[in-house]
Amino acid sequence: MPLKIKIIGAGISGLACAYHLKKYRAKAETSLYEAEDKIGGLCGSYQEKGFTFDYSGHLLHLSTRSGKALARKLLGRNQTQIKREAFVFFKGKKVEFPFQNNLFRLDKKDISYCVSEAIKAYGAQSDKKDSFKNWALALYGKGICEYFMFPYNSKLWNFPLEKLTPQWCGKFIPAYTLEDIIKGAYLKRNKKTGYNSTFYYPKSGGCGAICSALAQGLDNINLNSAVTAIDFKNKTFKAGGKTVSYDKLVSTMPLPALGKALKGLPADIKTAFKELKHNSLYVLNIAFKGKAPKGHWFYFPEDKYPFYRVGVQSSFSKSSAPKGTFSLYIEFALRQNCKADLNKLKQKAISALKDLGFIDEKSEIVTEKWHHIRYGYPIYDGRYAKARGLILDYLAKQDIYLLGRYGAWEYSFMEKSLLDAAALAKTIAKVSK
Repeated sequence: MPLKIKIIGAGISGLACAYHLKKYRAKAETSLYEAEDKIGGLCGSYQEKGFTFDYSGHLLHLSTRSGKALARKLLGRNQTQIKREAFVFFKGKKVEFPFQNNLFRLDKKDISYCVSEAIKAYGAQSDKKDSFKNWALALYGKGICEYFMFPYNSKLWNFPLEKLTPQWCGKFIPAYTLEDIIKGAYLKRNKKTGYNSTFYYPKSGGCGAICSALAQGLDNINLNSAVTAIDFKNKTFKAGGKTVSYDKLVSTMPLPALGKALKGLPADIKTAFKELKHNSLYVLNIAFKGKAPKGHWFYFPEDKYPFYRVGVQSSFSKSSAPKGTFSLYIEFALRQNCKADLNKLKQKAISALKDLGFIDEKSEIVTEKWHHIRYGYPIYDGRYAKARGLILDYLAKQDIYLLGRYGAWEYSFMEKSLLDAAALAKTIAKVSK
């Protein structure tokens, strides 16, 4: 009998896992179960009135040979490499991103404050980095933290920064040296730094083109099949009104949601699931007639702006928007499971876009659509690592593998999802021989 491998979710991680299982010719019966009526999940794309939208800002940040090779294989000529043009709006100024490396754009008084506080932090050599707040202060000093690090991350996470650990930072917030900060304060440099200094994007089809390429040749994708009531002791689950049996189960669904579906968990694992926290996101995809603002995406630390980030979807690919128009994705973060007044939020956003000069009073909206991402970013608080570790260890013993940004419950990016899926598929393929 072939090994029955079932994958929950036909987003980028689930599709990539199935793609590689087929490649490794595992002697297995592989099926995917997707709750929605199409593949892609949050890495999918959709078309509306001639526009191609992603569900949020999704870009391929490729830094490994294997990641680049896989992208070439999947997309072929349908991809382009783009040099990042990203900015932080602060006190009416457009500061190149990363903020801490481009202080020369600030007023002299603000430059002096940021540099002097960075020097103090360097001189203090604090090893107190238990929280994100202390980690950032030790690296950058009060000036950069007060102007950008604290207000932006407070807006993004909606969680006290003194309770947030720096475990998530990794390559997302590079630890610039004091020399970098000082040079960036007094010299305009063309040096682009950070993990996303360049990125890749499909020429057509949006981010969903990656998922479509992964799905080619996969003939057992079950849509409209939300997985519920997982009986891991008998290795069965409910999906689309049917009972499905498995030998190995790969889950890419949000980890807290998986916890609710698992039946018969021991008390300590139930407690661990309850300790997982997250914020929630709302994304407004909106298109206008006119000329797009120059740049790929923008960060907004100040409270006067209701969103934390705005991206120019149409700047990634010419095929994303008809001529004479442009499209934006506008991102808002709320506390866990909070609901937003979307009409009020939209009006605030439109007013802010006018204030920024992105649109004017005559700008005409061509199309718009809201998306609610209930599970936004996993919260890395003091209980995160222990709770997640307990869950992963326990489920591994039950032949349940966790995969992807939401399945493995981590702050991650697409290249990691693709490579993690390949590694997991190789592991399962060996087991199935």
